[in-house]
Amino acid sequence: MIHLHSTFSDGAASPAVMARAARAAGVDAIVLTDHLLQRVRYAPWPLGNVMGVAVSRPSVLSHGVARYLTALARAEGEAPGTLVLPGVETSPYSRFGGSPLAGSLELQGWHRHLLVLGIDDSAGLALLPAAGNRAAWIYGPWSLLYLLPAAALAWSARRLARPGYEEARLGAFRLRQRRRHLGAILIGIAALAALVAGFPFRIERYSPVGPDPGAAPFQAMIDAVRARGGITVWAHPEARAEDTLQGVHLFTAPYPALVRETDADGFAALPEGVKELLPPGGIWDQALSDFVAGRRAHPPRAIAELDEHHAPPAVDFGILQTVFQVRQSTHAGILEALRAGRLYARWTPSGAPPLRLLSFSLAARGRSAGAGGALPLPSGPLSVRFAVGGGGGAVTARLVRGGAVIWTRRVVPPFSAEVEDDPGGATFYRLDLEGAYPYRLIANPIFVAARQEAA
Repeated sequence: MIHLHSTFSDGAASPAVMARAARAAGVDAIVLTDHLLQRVRYAPWPLGNVMGVAVSRPSVLSHGVARYLTALARAEGEAPGTLVLPGVETSPYSRFGGSPLAGSLELQGWHRHLLVLGIDDSAGLALLPAAGNRAAWIYGPWSLLYLLPAAALAWSARRLARPGYEEARLGAFRLRQRRRHLGAILIGIAALAALVAGFPFRIERYSPVGPDPGAAPFQAMIDAVRARGGITVWAHPEARAEDTLQGVHLFTAPYPALVRETDADGFAALPEGVKELLPPGGIWDQALSDFVAGRRAHPPRAIAELDEHHAPPAVDFGILQTVFQVRQSTHAGILEALRAGRLYARWTPSGAPPLRLLSFSLAARGRSAGAGGALPLPSGPLSVRFAVGGGGGAVTARLVRGGAVIWTRRVVPPFSAEVEDDPGGATFYRLDLEGAYPYRLIANPIFVAARQEAA
């Protein structure tokens, strides 16, 4: 189960309670992804740590990253047989629209979330470039603005260091007038306050009140996570979100295009990815085609997410599951399977038997490849073999090659099939099964590499 929240952010149950409930439900592993940071700051100029108003909610950073990781490790110890993988949910960027004076201030895009998995050290998580995370701010040209309060402080100090009176001569008389330093004192206090608030004089790389930077902040998060050995997955990419945080209106439009525009490792296909991402030839297939053509470095893997905030027994651990084909049942084994693409996502009606992908492979001339793997381009046709069990009735099975459906049947599991096909070049094959709502199974692709095998 991926994407669960606990009391470390906006969830209703502790990590230990979630882990014990998952164990009771027969779940082998859960991924807790509490919000790394929930902090909104409105600042009318780039030095937002000096000027501006901030509001926040509980998060991993506000509780302490080390405390969060310790709680998850302890929860795993209290639920033998269930792995508890640490993760966080991040908001890399959002921007303000409207006006606070007109009462139309709106924070746009705050719920464009990336799940981060595979980073289990507190320093690595604390430095991730989430919106509002001062630990991840940088030095840039706007940092030079701090020279202004520094100069003002120096001027004020120089004025105050001068004698406390001013002397003038009038004939044989010497006149003294006491200097008034109130202005210099006030300027000095204001300058010192600005320097203290601004220290160490770093700024947000992407200002929430500046021009829209597009996908750049999200790719920056992806790059930062990958540099630390972690994995990024887009959460709820087709969801529309509205909220209010202490008087600030929050609005996020669906963002499926970011799955293709960035090089994240995966995305939540179920339940919020079925409209634009999953259809044949849709955004997912376009991103996979980009990978095949060498236009992106990593293929996005499809997962199922729960995005659960409630406490057991209100949590249904069976409806949205990601099934990993692991080589070892450990944290590292699950993360390796995710990176390699040996997984499938499924959506099951509450209390119903789930669909099960029993096998899925490509074969040609004595060679074969499974989910996430690659088969060298054969000189002739290849065989696509798959078998499915479970479920609760008929399903529509679709075999997709390079974004186009090449085989479809209405069948009742259990069933197996073998399809002969000429790939015609480098491509990918994926399997999509859809039954009575919400039954769905999404198999991750198998690739045909451009390198042709020797004849």
